[in-house]
Amino acid sequence: YNNIIKMSTIIDNTNSELNSNNDLINNINVVKDKINQTAISIGRDPNSIKLVAVSKTKPIENIQTLYDNGQYHFGENYFQELVDKAEKLPKDIKWHFIGHLQSSKASKLIRSVSNLYVIETIDSIKLAKKLQLACETVSRDCLYVYIQVDTSLEDTKSGVLAEEVIPLVQEIINECPNLKIKGVMTIGAPGDLSCFDKLIQCRNDLANYLSINPSELDVSMGMSGDYEEAIVRGATSVRVGSTIFGARIYPNKTIHLMEEV
Repeated sequence: YNNIIKMSTIIDNTNSELNSNNDLINNINVVKDKINQTAISIGRDPNSIKLVAVSKTKPIENIQTLYDNGQYHFGENYFQELVDKAEKLPKDIKWHFIGHLQSSKASKLIRSVSNLYVIETIDSIKLAKKLQLACETVSRDCLYVYIQVDTSLEDTKSGVLAEEVIPLVQEIINECPNLKIKGVMTIGAPGDLSCFDKLIQCRNDLANYLSINPSELDVSMGMSGDYEEAIVRGATSVRVGSTIFGARIYPNKTIHLMEEV
């Protein structure tokens, strides 16, 4: 009888894991379908839009499941969480750091995460210089960065003002040769779609300053609640978390809040 109970428990746990994996795959497929449909409806190539699966607070097993099904771009908000996950997961994952990064953590992040694809939250020359020094230390020739723009003017949001983007980029070009300006990013105010339009204008102005085609710069905007609207307004990269992974759990919320200070 005890053996039957144990076997039943094993089967239940296996089924639960299978259901969880299937949910993840179904969820991300729904998001991909919506991205494709939205792009096609406005005459854009769906392949021009990058889906970044935001996996903060989620276990590595969830990330592995999506990776095994063809998802390579993942976003993390917390420095230590990204370092820990990157160590245990495949080395061809393209990690996006999308949280506030303390300049004091720049060196360890570059040292520890060789497959860091981009840091999306550059908002000061101090941080850029720290990353430049870290790249030199590990002989990394190129690190993609996005300039984070404060388009909502909310006290809780980081980023430079629109008029500060080009001066910051000038400094980075002059002082940080290993950093490659790859695009712009914003976290707009919920429901305020004008934030997206402001970021597009920033991208266009920056492209004009750099004498490149605007399509050469990524526009990272839009999250679970508004990624379709962001695509309509020109996003080339959307950051989707809870719609794929479900509600987040913060077991070490105090630690995470300390990291963000």
